[in-house]
Amino acid sequence: MSAMSASLPRIVPKKTWVRPAAIGLLTAMVLLLLGGNLAGNGALERSVAAQDMLLRWEQGSLLQGLIDWLAGWFIGVVDQRTALALIYITVAAVGAAALFRQLRTSDWPLVPAVLALLLVVSHPMLLQTVTTAGPEFLIVIATALLIPGRRGLEAVGDAQSVINYGLILPLLLMAGPSLAALIPFLLLAVPLSDPEARRRPRAFLAMLLVGIVPVLIIVLGVVVIAARSGIGPGALIAPFMRAFEAQQSSLMGPVALMALSAPVGFAVLLHALIPDRRRKVFTSAMVAVVPLYLAVGNSLFAFNLSPWLPAVALMAAALGWLAATRIRSWMHWLVLLLLLAGSAASWWLAPHWSQPGWLDGLMPIQLFGWQVG
Repeated sequence: MSAMSASLPRIVPKKTWVRPAAIGLLTAMVLLLLGGNLAGNGALERSVAAQDMLLRWEQGSLLQGLIDWLAGWFIGVVDQRTALALIYITVAAVGAAALFRQLRTSDWPLVPAVLALLLVVSHPMLLQTVTTAGPEFLIVIATALLIPGRRGLEAVGDAQSVINYGLILPLLLMAGPSLAALIPFLLLAVPLSDPEARRRPRAFLAMLLVGIVPVLIIVLGVVVIAARSGIGPGALIAPFMRAFEAQQSSLMGPVALMALSAPVGFAVLLHALIPDRRRKVFTSAMVAVVPLYLAVGNSLFAFNLSPWLPAVALMAAALGWLAATRIRSWMHWLVLLLLLAGSAASWWLAPHWSQPGWLDGLMPIQLFGWQVG
């Protein structure tokens, strides 16, 4: 019996959570080091006390109001700006762990996957977005999550993928008017992705309702709470009206930043051009379309987005695509080269795009005011 058991292969359960958890912890430590140093050097402005969520809706971002509400729990222990930074760093660390796990699931070897995470974490635009705890981070997160949801809808198209896709769309509404304007077009992708729904009007309406229900729940909830607070519909619609007022600004600068700081988007387009059963053309196109929409919309309307935000959105969309797509082995190294080029170019151009004081706040090392060395 012992000889027979010795000859049988050992079944060792895969601890798929160990390495991603370690990656997430290391990412959190790096971001805490940078964020704490910025706070210690006074590079982060102190924000006002936590605001009501409906007030944030009136300003254009219910999600920001939710984050402010969570940060309010920690006021008294730390100031609100530090509390916001800690929440954003936690979300970013979880995102890094999830990205690493998805890369490994998508057949990335260990070394290239680790190198990819290092290059992502070292990208200055992503670092600034997280450590400054600005509202841009919420748009970046919503963009990153939209791409895997859209790919699941295009690749599978079953009820579960439709539900998952529908649950992501409220994040666009909560992130602000700029992304919320895309929801009607993105909802049409639900029935249009199903052959039967394209043929039968009843099936079309049924699938459209499945996709729109999560958005309607958020909207109805906000309307009910606003009514009880004495806030009229005009106040709720006002931020969307303001965001689409005509306003001219430069477009070439943000587009150039996208090309130089997020060249990994070219790998997505290249994958879409190569015939392959795994390619999903509409999802690949969305990786470029959403950031371009933000850049063009910001130049034509009063979105009031930072000029560097479209580049970060392109990075986030490309990372969301990588997390949900299996690519050829040689493309792993192409992606790494493009990530390296984008990070190097972003650091080189940082004096031209970074927020005032952010670069200077990186040194000397003073963690939350405690000087080191």
